[in-house]
Amino acid sequence: MDLYKLVRPAIFKVDPEVDHHLVATGLKVFNQTPQVLRTMFRTKNYANLSVTVKGVTFDSPIGIAAGFDKKAEFYNSLGALGAGFVEIGSITKNEQPGNKKKRIFRLPQDQAIINRMGLNNVGVEETRKHLANTPKHVKIGISVAPGHGLDSDSMIDEMVDNIAQIHSFGDYIALNQSCPNQKGVTTLQEIPVAKKLLQKIHNLHIKEPIFCKFGNDITSEKLIELLTEVGHLIDGVILTNTAANPSSVHDNLKSEHKNEGGGLSGKPIFKKSLSLTKAIHQAFPDLPIMFSGGVFTPEDAQAALMAGASLVQVYTGFIYNGPTMINQINQYLSKNDVLQKVTYSPKIAEVPVRASEDVVVTDIDDKKKIELDANSGASFLE
Repeated sequence: MDLYKLVRPAIFKVDPEVDHHLVATGLKVFNQTPQVLRTMFRTKNYANLSVTVKGVTFDSPIGIAAGFDKKAEFYNSLGALGAGFVEIGSITKNEQPGNKKKRIFRLPQDQAIINRMGLNNVGVEETRKHLANTPKHVKIGISVAPGHGLDSDSMIDEMVDNIAQIHSFGDYIALNQSCPNQKGVTTLQEIPVAKKLLQKIHNLHIKEPIFCKFGNDITSEKLIELLTEVGHLIDGVILTNTAANPSSVHDNLKSEHKNEGGGLSGKPIFKKSLSLTKAIHQAFPDLPIMFSGGVFTPEDAQAALMAGASLVQVYTGFIYNGPTMINQINQYLSKNDVLQKVTYSPKIAEVPVRASEDVVVTDIDDKKKIELDANSGASFLE
């Protein structure tokens, strides 16, 4: 019997942001002593789930997506619940309060969530302190995003500076290029902007792998075009971020809050994430893919891995299914020896090879820059 599902109706009567705060408070208690949670929830590592991606070895391919531990306060606790990695953030240069509340809405009939948080976080300096004060017992990804109200060049410079300050605390860096809840961010998915960003990151010459996170709204054709241009500058992709409203995936939603603005996550975006994963894996078989978007069951995770993903992130499914979800997925994948049934290119495991010389940074055409910034993303800030 799953106790969490019995009490979930009562939990879901609480405001989602209040609920998350209560969960975070509880998890923070065990961040220094995660073995206590391992004992409580009887989690363990499975030898046949270990996977190496770009020189980083993960105990499990199942991890937590960015947005759950925004402040880097309870990553070890999430690892103790079975996560092979935890992606913290997204972080910006300065602390941001995010958008006006109320800004999270559960869609239980659709097994989904709409959020318009607006990249609220404590900033890069405070996040560094949190990571420095608590040694990690789980692999860490650090999601980096631009601050609010910046043009393309300023977004690029700020993100590069953030990475320079914080990269050594993580096992990989994730570039949030697709958040639909802050105006301008999706500009970073456009070829001239993405190229300049990645060229400047290359010139930092850091050893941590760089993963680019793309939106659920992007087409496979546009993504393939983008990766053809910049693929040599990245080490992997995350597919996908939330779906912006309006989009075709919103058409069949049934829940009360289906028309709220913000990013849609959960079951409704699973098929699109899966189709993009298949398309990108076929076009770029040597490129690691982190699947993200609507994983609720062990079978969902297996489908993502079989489609070409090397790693799988959960978020909304974790909220709906509770703290035992990741361990249940791990048990299923181990029992069915799923990782031994998929064939990956040997290059996926290889440590990134960095050129020792700087690359030439391509400037963005001023006219194009203005056009992209003016029509990029959404903003719910007053």
